[in-house]
Amino acid sequence: MDIKKQVKQIEKEMIEIRRHIHENPELSLQEFNTTAFIKQKLNSTEIEWQDIGMETGLVGLLKGGSGNSSVLALRGDIDALPIYEDTELPFSSKNRGVMHACGHDLHTTVLIGTVIVLDRLKDNWEGTIKFIFQPAEETLSGSKKMISAGVLENPTVDHIACLHTWPYTDTGKIGIKKGPIMSASDMFEIEIIGAGGHAAHPHKSIDPIPIASDIISAIQKIISRSLSPLDSGVVTIGQIHGGSASNIIANKVEMSGTIRTLNEDTRDMIKKRMKEIVYHVSAASGATATIKFDEGSLPVVNNCDLVDIMENALIKNLGKDNIDYLKEPSMGGEDFSFYMAHVPGILFRLGTGTDNERTRRPLHNAGIVFDEGAISTGILAMSGFAIQYFDQQ
Repeated sequence: MDIKKQVKQIEKEMIEIRRHIHENPELSLQEFNTTAFIKQKLNSTEIEWQDIGMETGLVGLLKGGSGNSSVLALRGDIDALPIYEDTELPFSSKNRGVMHACGHDLHTTVLIGTVIVLDRLKDNWEGTIKFIFQPAEETLSGSKKMISAGVLENPTVDHIACLHTWPYTDTGKIGIKKGPIMSASDMFEIEIIGAGGHAAHPHKSIDPIPIASDIISAIQKIISRSLSPLDSGVVTIGQIHGGSASNIIANKVEMSGTIRTLNEDTRDMIKKRMKEIVYHVSAASGATATIKFDEGSLPVVNNCDLVDIMENALIKNLGKDNIDYLKEPSMGGEDFSFYMAHVPGILFRLGTGTDNERTRRPLHNAGIVFDEGAISTGILAMSGFAIQYFDQQ
């Protein structure tokens, strides 16, 4: 069994597939052409497609030998972002205002390649793999829709894995980390109601703008004064709107932002403190206020046993020098976390960075370029992990 040989044989085809997907990005729950393209590319394999009643996305089963009853799920997300591409690549997006700026085109390609490789090697492993080509990750809704549709059942999934591009790890390397690797991602909206009036007579009004300033300052102190120095959290105010003219005191101010945390206790504490601050600071100035939370993704916490399996597979197929042992989690969010609320899982990082400055730009940047050399590394890592997983069950 030579995984490297199989990956090498499909390398050029995978680059062509990736370029097609990159040229034709589709937004969340609009991935109709992408879904059809994936299915067409895998028609030559023995994958068995399952109908879970969703219009976009695919779920398929691939079975190896019958000596192992374990079921492993491998997930790749397929949607793009509402961003105007600024890479000048010859295969830049043809869909104006839509771009694969988070690397989901690589994720999809890697999963396609993994199906092909494991299909060719199916006499060398025993078990069942469920391949999940998931829509709508960028809206943090796709995994929940698929779970509700029964993707983790029939057959019941025992463990799940996915990868994510990472411009801060070199191409050819895979990043792994035990425990928390990505954060919960929650949104919030704050409305402060004052009493408008003439700017020359502030004592006759209740000005919500300085109250908003006090609230922002107090919220930022949650991290430095209410959170343990050994824990992590982020509260960012991304928008603030209030007032209509320079000589008018506004009636209200609206703010919104995001909260990022790595565990549920911290998540709950920050929300509790934000409520107290918003209500009491406003009341102290005679205003009223409301705060609403929109819960996003959960923290992504890697199962330690699965990380050990991945490490063993990487040493065998890539070499220890090509493992990036990540020291810190990312405060970015991922809806892969919703699968992990049901079954143990692992998210690992696919290095895409080179000496080219554009490959090191942040995810969701209009000018980011993902190095295509990472595709083969991703297929090798995903395929090797699956085989190692069944060997150790």
